[in-house]
This record gives sequence, structure tokens and C-alpha cells, in this order.
Amino acid sequence: MLGAGTTALQKEIDRARHSDERLVLAFVDVDEFKATNDRLGHAAGDAVLRDVVDTIRAKLRSYDPVVRVGGDEFICALSGIDLEMGHRRFAEIGEVLLAKDNISLSVGLAALQRGETLAELSARGDAALFEVKHDHREVRAQEMGGRQP
Repeated sequence: MLGAGTTALQKEIDRARHSDERLVLAFVDVDEFKATNDRLGHAAGDAVLRDVVDTIRAKLRSYDPVVRVGGDEFICALSGIDLEMGHRRFAEIGEVLLAKDNISLSVGLAALQRGETLAELSARGDAALFEVKHDHREVRAQEMGGRQP
């Protein structure tokens, strides 16, 4: 994560510290994105990414940064909320995408702790995402009769 995205996230951390507000980073990954790209082509994959970002932006506040950090990975900063509210907000986003386009997301959340740096908060958010993705893989394997997808 470099440049404008890092700057936007750092500004949100600075703002939260200055105003003593809560801040949650959401690490978002589009499930099975590579398979979509491989099966339907890059134009279809690009359409999925646009739909994901449009849905996220529609459900977040206009000033909440949404930063693309990888092919199908995003970090969103949500100020003034706690983890429970962050979970609810991203559950709603996930429900909309699943119902509209059969797109599922994995989301790991981390709340800013006193004195924590962006790098430390990001590491915890990334670990939370990794855990969610691991849990999703286990569920899919169980659905497939124990075979790994």
C-alpha cells in the first residue's frame, strides 16, 4: 500500500486521535475473484470490481476512504464506529452483493488501539481477513464433502 491510499488512511487515524473517535479498518477481499477472471475474462472481473466498489461506496459515508491495495483487495476506513457496527455494515454490503450479483466478500476488521501505527493496525486487519478467508475455505471444503476447493 503506497501513495495516496496510505495518506488517506493515515489522515483518518490522525483525525480519530485528534477527536478521540473510534476508527475501524475493514480489509475486504472478493471471494473467488481469480476464478471469475479465468472463467469469464478480465472485462467481467473488472465489472465485478466496479460493482463491489460502487456497493461499498453506496453503503459507506462519502468521506470514508476506500483504498485498493491489490487486485481484488480493498481497505476501508470507517471513523466513529466500533467493530460491531463495522460488522453490521459489511454484512449488509455482502448481502446486497450476494443478492444482486452472487458476489461474496471476505472482510477482516480491526479497531484502532491507543498508540497504534497504521502498519500495526494494518497487520491486525490483514490477520483478521486471513482468519475469515481460512474459515470460508473450511466451510466450502465441508460443502464439497471434505475436498479442498
